[in-house]
Amino acid sequence: MNHLLPIAPILLLLALLLSPAAALAGAKQGLSLWWGSVFPSLLPSFICLKLAQKLGLLRLCGRHPRGQLAAVIGFSLLSGAPNGANLLHALVEDGSLSSRDGARLLPVVNGVGPVFLLSIIASELLKNKALFLPMAAAFYGCAMLLSFPFFLRRNRSDRVRDRVPSMPFADALATAIEESMLDMLRIGGCILFACTLLSVMRPFLTSAAASAAAAGAMEISAGASAMAALSLPLRVKASLLIGAAAFGGLSLGLQTLCCFPGLKLIPYLLKKLLYGALVGLVCYALFPLFPGVAAAFASRQDVLQRGLSLSALILSSALSAAFIGVLSLMIGPRNTNHLK
Repeated sequence: MNHLLPIAPILLLLALLLSPAAALAGAKQGLSLWWGSVFPSLLPSFICLKLAQKLGLLRLCGRHPRGQLAAVIGFSLLSGAPNGANLLHALVEDGSLSSRDGARLLPVVNGVGPVFLLSIIASELLKNKALFLPMAAAFYGCAMLLSFPFFLRRNRSDRVRDRVPSMPFADALATAIEESMLDMLRIGGCILFACTLLSVMRPFLTSAAASAAAAGAMEISAGASAMAALSLPLRVKASLLIGAAAFGGLSLGLQTLCCFPGLKLIPYLLKKLLYGALVGLVCYALFPLFPGVAAAFASRQDVLQRGLSLSALILSSALSAAFIGVLSLMIGPRNTNHLK
């Protein structure tokens, strides 16, 4: 499939020439999204994380790769993508993590942050802050569960490279700002690309569901808004939104590629898609355990009584199959010939 990738820009260029008005509208939408929301919300966190790295963040745990990995996973889940890709790539460059393990762990820990889940999805789109609880339980529960086996494996990079002395604060700050601005320009380009492609595709999408699915596949912010507008039960809509957020879309995949050089984009997107399906299923299963989010699930006893129903058995089977599939893709077979 990689030999087909160079053809994609040519096809997109032809689409732009055939639909210049739609392309311009998509580019404006992407620019507005990047400048109005993404740039001010991500730049401070980018500068802080890069400054902490320059001042020795990855040396806080000494010469213990597992401790460093735990810290990086925690920062990644809290700060959101593509900071997770930046932090994991720093571990790979530092010698604390192999590039293979970094690529396998990346789909799990490189996702949207809790601010996006609470303020955008739960509060703004679904109009219910309580929905953050089942969505966060599914999102972060799956991430921690799937990342845990990496701590059990013997790390191939236990011999961590000698650390480079940290920079003076003034030099570290200047470098952090410079690198963060460059990263933000790359992120803006990825958002413009995805939004332009989505705008060109829209005339061919005949239904609201197809349009929402395409938006979610391209750019998560636009996709979340489109999915929230669908006429679906609250439980299904919340599960669909958190699954789409875990996937992230093409835009977030391209941003990750810019922050994690050498990543194979197509396998990464397939893993993220499967991971998003798993998170959505887990959210759907956990939803009745939070009776405050909807009147339809006001009794935990009713949930337990329905636990052995046919639908619950089908859902648990699908959940188990998705978990096994994601786990096999993330961890992979154990062998001694590893990438460095």
